Amino acid sequence: MTPDRLLAWVMEAQTAPSVHNVQPARWRVEPGAILLAEDMNRRLAIGDATGHDAAISLGAAAEGLRLAALASGYALLETREALPPLPDGLRPVMRFSPVPTTDSDALAPLLACRASWRGAFASPDEADRRALQALTATDCTVITNSPELRRLGRCFDRASYGFMRQAPFRRELRNWMRLSPRDPRWSRDGLNAQAMALSSLEALGAGFVLGPAFALLDRFGLAAPLLAEGSKIAGAAGLLLFHRPTGEDPFDSGRHFHRLWLAIEGVGMGAAVLAALADDRNVAADLMTEQGVPAGRRLVSAFRAGRRSGKAYPRARLPIGDVLI
Repeated sequence: MTPDRLLAWVMEAQTAPSVHNVQPARWRVEPGAILLAEDMNRRLAIGDATGHDAAISLGAAAEGLRLAALASGYALLETREALPPLPDGLRPVMRFSPVPTTDSDALAPLLACRASWRGAFASPDEADRRALQALTATDCTVITNSPELRRLGRCFDRASYGFMRQAPFRRELRNWMRLSPRDPRWSRDGLNAQAMALSSLEALGAGFVLGPAFALLDRFGLAAPLLAEGSKIAGAAGLLLFHRPTGEDPFDSGRHFHRLWLAIEGVGMGAAVLAALADDRNVAADLMTEQGVPAGRRLVSAFRAGRRSGKAYPRARLPIGDVLI
């Protein structure tokens, strides 16, 4: 097993989704193995104080590595025991050791094309809705009814705005927004305007609304409609609720989260995460009850999905040298 092959798998694993695109995964290529670690400096102190979303992101990265290895004819033996100490700010998570296999996974070829689609979707038809309904599973509830999507769009806007009204949350979010291509971090990490489907003028307005103008706009009831995204949910082919067993390690949930997103790509759709529906615990509980999700499960995340209405854009990713230990 050559270091170059292991490094190629790491580069594919870097395509995995992460909260706010903070990319917390760090990697060390060892003789015949790969070590995954977390860069603790990438934690969201406000939006992810418990590290739950970081663990989801790391699990997604691990699944990406597993799929990349499978595409090359290797399975990965995993261990969390006897991991080495690392420099300050780095937490060892898991070591992967490759072994030959004849197994395969249909999701592996989709790693390269998965990316968030935050723009509007093309008008859905019944074939689109059926394609998403086919993704219904024990951990995925699919909603394609148009009136219900409109209602859930309003529900999402209320939940999202509840977080936006918190000044520390807004500051942290703005810190990860890249609103101008002149920002040196534009193509490295975070949420750039292109990825958020914002024009130059809209990006300028977003910085203004989420920054110095928010308190005044909020006072006069203008901030909420300016930040609303419910119409994009109403115009989607469907909304997918991703739920996993209560008490499951979020690292393991992250692996399944990545797989579901790849499965959405596999039916020809793009998707955007609707984190507020899961992060607002009251909203999440109501959704689970309304949709008949059995007890003993928790809402991990949600997606709006549909056919993309435009061209794909380059993903912002840290250079490989910045993620290697």
